[in-house]
Amino acid sequence: MRHYCPPRPDGVSDPRSFVDRMRALKAWSGLTYREIAARAHQNGDTLPPSTLATVLGRATLPREDVVRAFVRVCGGEDETEAWLRARSGIARAAWTLAGPGRAPGPALDDGEGADGRHERAGAAVMAVFAVACLTSWWCGKRLGSRDTQRLHG
Repeated sequence: MRHYCPPRPDGVSDPRSFVDRMRALKAWSGLTYREIAARAHQNGDTLPPSTLATVLGRATLPREDVVRAFVRVCGGEDETEAWLRARSGIARAAWTLAGPGRAPGPALDDGEGADGRHERAGAAVMAVFAVACLTSWWCGKRLGSRDTQRLHG
């Protein structure tokens, strides 16, 4: 039996609970991933089934546009603002906890880099660059010492 009122994000204060509540909303709606994607498309939103499956399978806070499209389809237009307010509050708390000038960490998926993927990629690039610089310096030093020995003998 379907309950009359859809699940709401009231009282949710962390990304994992927020996504759990989104899963409850999907279950309440009775819609499949494909049906949600089709209805989102009818609303002018883009929400591929693969994106939705990924979002509902993680414990990170989804992007605002994903939440908006998802809730419009599963919970109705009237519910959208409550979900966006809850999402915003959780995102704000994550940034506040991170402190000034620091990234919020892996629990927040608020677009480019906020879930840590781009930050890790940047760290990897810096590590490769540092190794390349050290290798270049070391090889230059070794070559330089050979040339010096050959010339001054």
